[in-house]
Amino acid sequence: MTSTPATQSADQFMAAAPKSVSGSSPWSTRYASELRRIFHEHAARAPRTLQQHLGPSELGVECDRQVAGKMAAFPATNHVSDPWPSIVGTACHAWAEEAFRGDNLRRGVLRWVAEQKVTPHPDHPGTADLYDAFERAVVDHKFLGESSMAKVRKSPPRKYVVQLLLYGIGYLKLGLPVRRVALAAYPRTAATLDGLYVWDRQLTGEDGQLTAENAALIDSVFSDTARRRQQADQLLVGDLRLDEVPADPDGDECFFCPFYRPEAARNPALLATSCPGTASSTP
Repeated sequence: MTSTPATQSADQFMAAAPKSVSGSSPWSTRYASELRRIFHEHAARAPRTLQQHLGPSELGVECDRQVAGKMAAFPATNHVSDPWPSIVGTACHAWAEEAFRGDNLRRGVLRWVAEQKVTPHPDHPGTADLYDAFERAVVDHKFLGESSMAKVRKSPPRKYVVQLLLYGIGYLKLGLPVRRVALAAYPRTAATLDGLYVWDRQLTGEDGQLTAENAALIDSVFSDTARRRQQADQLLVGDLRLDEVPADPDGDECFFCPFYRPEAARNPALLATSCPGTASSTP
């Protein structure tokens, strides 16, 4: 492994540090920091944050290093990302669950099944956002900023596609028919829902079985998962360092990775527990 300088400039250090909050006076600026502290601490203790197993939303991530590190339950070293998008997403998911359950009651029919536990892989259960009994569709809600919305419209990330397929398989294992899967992308930062975009993919053929394309993708994901489990086991016993696990850096994915730490690029001592990601990692 090529060594890198252990020092960094003040500008580089500050660029990686959490940004300051502000207020109209010294008191309000201090108070803003206190409010942010409460949000951050509560988010760090949320069940989703504390869960030890990986769910369907993570198995499709293309970076071995991120997934193997999570499987090994390595402590997070990322001090750059902020939990706010996750906080907003959690609140929106809770609101959506109430909305679809309410539609069942208002119409007097059981069309929507919200927040259902499914087990597409024996070691990686998860909770699917929505099942539409009328359309025989599994739907996943994504509450996204403008840049992420644009990417979904162009082509959803592989991890989103894999997540949807796994939720669909989970429902098939429950004995329910699933014709297609759909990603409902809601404009998180817009003033209206006019920008709502739905992407769908056929899951099964006329015989009720996965299409050949979907079956091949899931086989590949499960093979990746088995390999990453082996890497995690090696990490746990010290036979492998985190930086020895292959990485697939991506600006957006790196920024929210629990092991992303930009200064690791300049401080080799951090590489055993952190990853430098890419220089362009941004939210």
